[in-house]
Amino acid sequence: MPDVLIDIAGGIALTLLISFIFKRILPRLAKKTRSDFDDFLLREISSLILPFGIIAVLLLAEAKLQLPGGLNRPYEIILTIVGAVVVIRLINRIGMRLLQGIARRSGRDDIEQLIKTLFPLLRALTWIVVSLIILQSQGVKLAVVWGLLSAGGIGLCLALKEQAQELFAYLMILIDKPFTIGQFIAVDSVSATVEKIGVRSTHLRSLRGEIVVINNSKLTSSNIENFATMQQRRMIYSIGVTYQTTADQIQSIPATIQTIVDNTTHAIFNRCHFTGFGDYSLNFEIVYYIDNRDYTNALDIQQSINLNIMRKFEAQGIEFAFPSQTLYLEGNGITAEAAS
Repeated sequence: MPDVLIDIAGGIALTLLISFIFKRILPRLAKKTRSDFDDFLLREISSLILPFGIIAVLLLAEAKLQLPGGLNRPYEIILTIVGAVVVIRLINRIGMRLLQGIARRSGRDDIEQLIKTLFPLLRALTWIVVSLIILQSQGVKLAVVWGLLSAGGIGLCLALKEQAQELFAYLMILIDKPFTIGQFIAVDSVSATVEKIGVRSTHLRSLRGEIVVINNSKLTSSNIENFATMQQRRMIYSIGVTYQTTADQIQSIPATIQTIVDNTTHAIFNRCHFTGFGDYSLNFEIVYYIDNRDYTNALDIQQSINLNIMRKFEAQGIEFAFPSQTLYLEGNGITAEAAS
């Protein structure tokens, strides 16, 4: 028994010496390198040297401890489980740091967000793989384990069907990138700015200021209009003037509107045409572009153009049309016009 204690004490002393080297000496050498990954690796290994060394010493001393026959097996199992936990923690920390470094070097926020989302899944996968290895080393038949995992997996998938659907939709958004945080999009009847992309839902800030929460599965199955990459905003709308407008005035309207648009900053004229005879108006279609993606600025420019059109038409004696009816009364030669 004294020999066992000496061996254990020697093993612990060796473990402490190795821990001292990793904590005090090697970090000085690591600081001379440009990368900080070696510093991180030394910190993680040094924090686990002591528990791992003690486990190794106890396992090696098992033969000399001369435990009763019934305790050898539990002794090995307990030390193996504790050692596996130490190894799993080390693997998870190093693996996560490697993935984070890859994401940072990519320079893409969506990759970083994707890896952060997958962290829990990768950690769970590490625990499962190492646990299966331990079970196999202890003589457990993995066929039984696989059967239990399959049955449990089917039940879990049925119970978490909606959650899994939202998770896959979230991954599709991160990978395919139909939109990113800060971009202005339109989905069905909602036009808003993306504020947060969550695992289950996406939060949008509407033009009125409220938060609109939409499930990721609904987003991926809907038609999404993304205005972020739009270089120009196309403005198209119609105006109508009264039938009392003369042909010369009608002919001058496209040139007048072109002059107004050309004299407006950030506005690029495309076309203006007399398109048809309406029920109560002579209709023109106006098309121009605004070289600004900001929706508020576009509305300000459109408002400025509309006001200048109104002022110009007022100066030229051109009136805008509104719904009206003209009644012709026979017998007394009276013509009456009523607005409707």
